Amino acid sequence: MPEFNEVGLRFYKYLKNKGLGINDTARKLGFSGSQISNIKNGRVFGTDKVYKILNEFKDLDANWLFRGVSNEIPEVDINQLDYTIELQKERIIDLKKENAELKKTIKALHQSKES
Repeated sequence: MPEFNEVGLRFYKYLKNKGLGINDTARKLGFSGSQISNIKNGRVFGTDKVYKILNEFKDLDANWLFRGVSNEIPEVDINQLDYTIELQKERIIDLKKENAELKKTIKALHQSKES
């Protein structure tokens, strides 16, 4: 959905403007890092997350976040390519973590099968 991609991009701009990374934001909101990555990647997210985001970041204009219009748009110099690269780096980190967990599970399965 293109509109969620735009929401993700604006959320990313807001976080960059505040100097917040994925993990900082996740801790503040009580989300996982992958949930924050999903929002930044433009994946659909629920109203429970919207509620937490808007209540935690009181200066984040919901009208700007969801519609792209506001009197106060955060000024952040961001290049779409830089944004894409950062998202890919975050995705690689998430995949490495998932891969490590899967390797542990496979190892445990092999050990239980040998017993």
